Amino acid sequence: MHLQPPGSWASRSMNWRSCADNRASPPRRQRGSSVSRSTAYGHTDSLATVPPGLVGSIQPHGLLLVLREPQLRIVQASVSAAHWLNRPLPTLLLASLFDLGGDAAARLGAMLGGLRAGQPQALRCTLGAPGPGGAFEGCVHRVTTDTVVLELEPAETAAQAPGNDAPHAALLAQLSAAVQRFSAAPSVAALAVAAAQAVRRLLGHDRVFVTEFGPDGRGCVIAEDRALRLPPWLGQNRLLDEAWPDPSARSRQVYLHKRVRVLVDAKASPSELLPALPPGSDGGHDLTMGDLRSTSAAHAERLREHGVAASVVAALVREGQLWGLITCHHPEPRRAGQALRAALELLAEVFMTRVVALENYARAQVRAEVRRLEQRLLEATSVEGDWRAALFRNQAALLLPLEASAALLWHEGELLRCGDAPSGPALQRLAQWLQAQPDSPLPWQHPALDLRDEEAVPDRLAPAVPPARLGVLAVRLSRTQPDALVWLRPVQADTGHCLPWTRSDLSLAQAYGTALVDMILQVNAVRLLIAEHQLSQLRTAVAGSQEAAVVTDAAQRSFYPNAAFLALSGRRRDEVGSLEALAALFTQPAMAHRAIGQVRAEHRPWHGELELRRPDGRCVPVAVRAEPVQGSDTPLLGCIFTFEDVSQAHEANTLRHRLEAALTRTTRAAQPTEGHELVGAIIANASLAAMDIADGDNGLAAAPLLAEVEARTARATALLQQIRDIAPPP
Repeated sequence: MHLQPPGSWASRSMNWRSCADNRASPPRRQRGSSVSRSTAYGHTDSLATVPPGLVGSIQPHGLLLVLREPQLRIVQASVSAAHWLNRPLPTLLLASLFDLGGDAAARLGAMLGGLRAGQPQALRCTLGAPGPGGAFEGCVHRVTTDTVVLELEPAETAAQAPGNDAPHAALLAQLSAAVQRFSAAPSVAALAVAAAQAVRRLLGHDRVFVTEFGPDGRGCVIAEDRALRLPPWLGQNRLLDEAWPDPSARSRQVYLHKRVRVLVDAKASPSELLPALPPGSDGGHDLTMGDLRSTSAAHAERLREHGVAASVVAALVREGQLWGLITCHHPEPRRAGQALRAALELLAEVFMTRVVALENYARAQVRAEVRRLEQRLLEATSVEGDWRAALFRNQAALLLPLEASAALLWHEGELLRCGDAPSGPALQRLAQWLQAQPDSPLPWQHPALDLRDEEAVPDRLAPAVPPARLGVLAVRLSRTQPDALVWLRPVQADTGHCLPWTRSDLSLAQAYGTALVDMILQVNAVRLLIAEHQLSQLRTAVAGSQEAAVVTDAAQRSFYPNAAFLALSGRRRDEVGSLEALAALFTQPAMAHRAIGQVRAEHRPWHGELELRRPDGRCVPVAVRAEPVQGSDTPLLGCIFTFEDVSQAHEANTLRHRLEAALTRTTRAAQPTEGHELVGAIIANASLAAMDIADGDNGLAAAPLLAEVEARTARATALLQQIRDIAPPP
């Protein structure tokens, strides 16, 4: 018997109204119904609104009957049922399963009491005319309280794959060997290889590959077993499922309920269900748990484009989430019987049991590895003051756990590397790729990043220059700086991709990144405490300085007038919060602005004298020194303004000039009599004292000293006159 029934099975010309026992009016199809009759697969643009289990057709290698209890009356049937039961479709609709012959009705009747929604049960039975052609295997599942769906496939066509006709004991022995190999797998990668090989031996498909979904939802082929003529897919995003390259959310929901899905022939025309909406249903029945539900037209087309005619997909589920898939492809139509499907689902369950154990062990290893890393970094920081050297001192400890060929660290503008790391333009290309990645707590990865400098290669030579590709795994170390820790792997010559970054690799990389971020935080926290302590000491020193000063950074975020300046200006701290406010304190604000502009814009110092206006209206002359402070990596760190009260110096200068004028008058008034030389000596002594005082100290002590010199000189001249007056006449 052929797998594909005649094309007449899918004939759309059959009208269910011709049914002989028609006792119900045909339900009118609602506008916008999710079941399309234009094609059994449905339109891809309408699938977004269609529940994933609601389909209007099945695969034609089997038959589907929707039965209404208690008479088990057929209210909907696939067009293919007419072929497999050798009975016109009009005579099937609204007939009872008991009318068709065989033991199907009796076997199903015994199972009805135990049927539960979402829990299909296997069934082997005969249906239709007696003989070998009427033997079927399949399943039955409940869709409503009074409706069940019966799906059957001819039992004789089950022997299409090696092992289908094998004795029951041989199948169990094959499963036992596979489970033992799963249990001995030391890693998820080795387990995936064992699974691909075991499933291919079990089903006989040309290619079997295991796909793992990463934390970002993207899938990657982590193991495969294939015919030698097929190209490798290891390390690639190859799923060929409902949405390329990854299954859509709708499709994933189906996998969570129906763990094994079979497509026998991607080229076969699907068999429609008639009527499109069975009597008594609002919008069709959910066939999520069905074995025969057809796939989308887009999926079938993609399979055909890749030379795939038959596929089997087993879901790998962990904690209610889709962990991955085991996918089987074959270039010719191929059907796996019910026993093989159950065996595949069994292997998938055992596979995930081992995955849980391996991943838990891997997490424990990650924790231990991270603790060792943290210990090394802490010791290096306490002894050497730098954790980065310790990270790269033991290259094997950094590279081997991730099977990397090189590692790089970007931190605080510096680059450290080990292993076979790229350099020059390739390194710049890698840095550009890192900076272009989105902000995410998850590691970044690329299976084969092209590090070739395309700008440096002329267009005419580009085809001849091979790409420099490397697999990349990176973790971000800072949200404000382009700091990252990167691992590199070489690509495989046969696939053009590196070995897949597994879930364990991603976990270890993320744990390393978390440890380094914590280490960086601790180091920076210590630096901050030291800096804060030093800043506090410096603030105290500046605040306690007797010299009036104003200190500001380039952006004026830190603007600090010390207590001496506040006392000199007579202002409160909140009145002097910016350079604009500082310039407004002077009687010549325009000159003050020019001085500030010269320091900030031209980075040149300014020295001069300005008048400071106090709140009481008194003006204080001050000598101003404005100095720019430049850094090694920035043109201007800030400015320092110092102010000296020169009012006493001005007063001293006035007193000096007054003293000199008084001495000059005394000299001119002196008579050319006896003692004239003594007067000259007194005046000369006073002039010399005034010069020394004025030149030696222009501060607070000059004015009273000059006043004292003036008073003493006047006293000395008065005493000289007294001596003259009491002297006896000659």
